[in-house]
Amino acid sequence: MASKLVVIGDVDGKLNVFTKLAALQKKQNFAFAIIAGNLFADPATATDEENEQTAKLIKGEIEVPLPTYFAIGTRELPSSVVEKLESNEGQLCENLTALGRKVSVKTVEGFRVVSLGGSHVESVDDAMGLYAAAYNDADIAHVAKDLTDADLLVTSAWPSDIQDGARTKYRGEAQEGVKGLSDLCTAIKPRYHFSTSEHYYEREPYFHNGPAPRSITRFISLAPYSKAGKDKWIYAFNLEPSAPPPNQLPEGTTASPFLVATNRKRKLETQESEFNSFRFSNGNGDTHHDRGHHRGGKRKKFQPPPQPSECYFCLSNRYCATHMIASIGDNAYLATSKGPLTTNTTFPALGFPGHVLIIPLEHAPTMSAISDEEARQACVTEMQRYKSALESMVATRSKNAEGHAQLGAVTWEISRASGVHLHWQFLPVPIDLIQRGLVEAGLEVEAENSEGYPKFAKSYAEMAQAESEGGDFLKIMIWSESLRKEMVLPIDKSFRFDLQFPRRVMGKLLGLQQRAHWKDCPQTHAEEEADAQALKKVFKPFDFSLGS
Repeated sequence: MASKLVVIGDVDGKLNVFTKLAALQKKQNFAFAIIAGNLFADPATATDEENEQTAKLIKGEIEVPLPTYFAIGTRELPSSVVEKLESNEGQLCENLTALGRKVSVKTVEGFRVVSLGGSHVESVDDAMGLYAAAYNDADIAHVAKDLTDADLLVTSAWPSDIQDGARTKYRGEAQEGVKGLSDLCTAIKPRYHFSTSEHYYEREPYFHNGPAPRSITRFISLAPYSKAGKDKWIYAFNLEPSAPPPNQLPEGTTASPFLVATNRKRKLETQESEFNSFRFSNGNGDTHHDRGHHRGGKRKKFQPPPQPSECYFCLSNRYCATHMIASIGDNAYLATSKGPLTTNTTFPALGFPGHVLIIPLEHAPTMSAISDEEARQACVTEMQRYKSALESMVATRSKNAEGHAQLGAVTWEISRASGVHLHWQFLPVPIDLIQRGLVEAGLEVEAENSEGYPKFAKSYAEMAQAESEGGDFLKIMIWSESLRKEMVLPIDKSFRFDLQFPRRVMGKLLGLQQRAHWKDCPQTHAEEEADAQALKKVFKPFDFSLGS
């Protein structure tokens, strides 16, 4: 059963907040309250009146109208408060309990609350008390131990990179953030994460890596308490303890800002532009997918390439079609294709259309554009791993009575420095087309019949030269259980390359010429989602991202 909860920002010694809370409690009947920031005034600058109010609170002369937990905040507690807490097992007065500088507790209602208060420091004295205003990475690890989820996380600082990929920006000075808190969020996947700041800030919800339904976190930073109420200092909401993640991601949900930031070794590009749709389609992440051949009109000259902020393949894009994502790894992810070439009836044994995209998390038009060598190699390795897993799945699901796979696969990569976001397209094909050399022949004939196209490079030396750094190319990877072959078509400015070239060839070979362009294969949102769910189901035994 859901309970009503309320969270308050910095109080800073204005203990009349409890009077305000009492009035709200009569109308709302909250299960409990949390004060996420500094409850007391700074001991170094507190006025006589503020000290008097603190003394009254300790004596129980100020009514706390409902069970309330208060965090350490960003500064030391008054010594009189610490003394009372240490002598009274953390309870300051009736209905008022301290969370401590590092704590994981479960409320009587069943909510798991994790809290870290004070300043993040490199080391902490072992003799430091539970209510001291400091914590380190070891303390973060301590509260996360044996936890895989939490209902509420309260921290005095923001996690680093929390604004990455968010459309909503904080209007005050940039928050430095703590890297360890980012790791904590990834580890325990809190449903709500509260902090405090000079101004109110609420980030779009973000989803965590893992199988669907994926855990969702909402990050909210509250402004200081003020009777004037000009900036939001209080947040009330309904929550059911330990409820499962939603089956559908809330509108506007982004990928975790920590997922890509950690693996890419540099911050994500902020997504500023609005889009009407997201296309896991064809080409190279280009919003104008036919830059060489514009359909139904004249080719637009001098049209600048889409900017990184217009990239439909970045998970940080708030309009990312998360309903089409089937698996997310450390450096790449899988998605079903927008307007797939093949359909559910093409290869019924697969259980889904079969056309899949393997997309790097790194935003780059080519592999060579990923400047960090370690990150580049990790990306290539994981994309290859996804490709191999898909090949194994296709072979396993297409075996005949004699145990022989009836399907192989063709994967292609279009690498162009003028592109936006590199990806590979994976397509199952009948084993007969591969064994008889028809895939290879079909590509070569189509190239010969296309104006200005060069010959495919097939030898190792020729392919290596065509793929050399700075060069544009189309790479074809042909696979079956008994045959593996690659071929590379160099691309330069001497001819107009059609991004639909490999799909057009495969369409002819499969008798699907009418589906040669993704725009001719529209699907509803529900159909796209059904395809992705079907892929998740059949790929699950092969999905290394799910762990053991």
